[in-house]
Amino acid sequence: MLCMEISVIATTHPNHQTSKRELDRFGGMAAGVCYMAHDFATLRAEDETKTFRRADLTKASGHHSVYDHATITLYLHCIPRILEGMLDNERYMVSSVKSGRYTLHPLPDDEQQLYDKWLEKFTVLIRETYQADYPQFFTDNKIKKLAMENARYLTSSFTMVSMLHTISYRQLNYLYGFFTNYADKIAHSENPFEKKLYPYIVEFLAQLKATGYVDEVLTQNGKGRQVSMFCERPVTEYFGDVYATNFRCSFAVYMHLNRHRTLKYYMKTPAVPQDLEFYVPELIAEQPALRAEWLADLDRLRDHYPQAMLVDVSEMGNLEDFILKAIERKCSSVLLETTRVVNGVLTKYQQALADSQHDGAEKLAIMQKGAKCTFPNFKCPNPCGFALGVNEKRKI
Repeated sequence: MLCMEISVIATTHPNHQTSKRELDRFGGMAAGVCYMAHDFATLRAEDETKTFRRADLTKASGHHSVYDHATITLYLHCIPRILEGMLDNERYMVSSVKSGRYTLHPLPDDEQQLYDKWLEKFTVLIRETYQADYPQFFTDNKIKKLAMENARYLTSSFTMVSMLHTISYRQLNYLYGFFTNYADKIAHSENPFEKKLYPYIVEFLAQLKATGYVDEVLTQNGKGRQVSMFCERPVTEYFGDVYATNFRCSFAVYMHLNRHRTLKYYMKTPAVPQDLEFYVPELIAEQPALRAEWLADLDRLRDHYPQAMLVDVSEMGNLEDFILKAIERKCSSVLLETTRVVNGVLTKYQQALADSQHDGAEKLAIMQKGAKCTFPNFKCPNPCGFALGVNEKRKI
């Protein structure tokens, strides 16, 4: 006879903030599960002195996973987008970020001027190129959003954003330790990007400590882990049941890809401003005058590290998770550069598997025929009717 029983022992309340003391107590109870003779109700009822003694022992011993059971949701207001990326690159987390593709952010005057200029240009170009042939897909509102998506390339990787970031009690403390070490590492750096980033990291640490949840014992980094976003060497490429590859893309697309949490992404620290190269949207790439104007405007913003800057990226994961990413990112509604990057990796991956006679080659070959709505057994709930998007011949 089955005797399964499921009970909810903790939830997040949107208007209630649990104290650090209670999180420590919960961690102590969670540790007790590993050794309990009875059930969780017994742990709830035990003397608190015993619970906190167990909590202290687990902290000191490095048995910190029990502090992952309790989560904390942070609201981070006015943080630079690059810091958002650094936080998202550290797993375990959930983030909800104000979009730079579809909403407006406060910008410095020089960025705002150029953003507005190209917002208008892209609006006109998209309407003239596509609206007459695909009026149901290219509505005025859709055109506005696509124009914003492309004008956003001119905005800085230090543009201020707001976000909700949910992490465990342990992860909050690990982040404090990781970012403290990173701040020490770049404190005297001569790299202009790191010099620009440093004061934000210092302020982030101060604000994190002010929450009252930092525990000096939990911040200890016994495994020597560091901030994971930056990697100064490319990975050795390999394609099989697991894969590793390298490519260049804009910072905007790195941020887009980095949100796919089952895969690992790393980027090289950006170069000095005078050495930056920039992405050119396909809609203007083959129009010499517009291309030159675009690059000239980005040149004026070099010191801002605009999101069009090309960065060297490494990606690692397994075949199944890559397929899931392709299903998500091969779509007419996805940022075009993102789809192009995914297709570039898809082509390399499929060819390598075919060469090694891996049975995954056939699965990937099927995915090379167009957007995900062309995949077997996939039925789009909202067909776009945009033929150039389905066959991936679009320029926007």
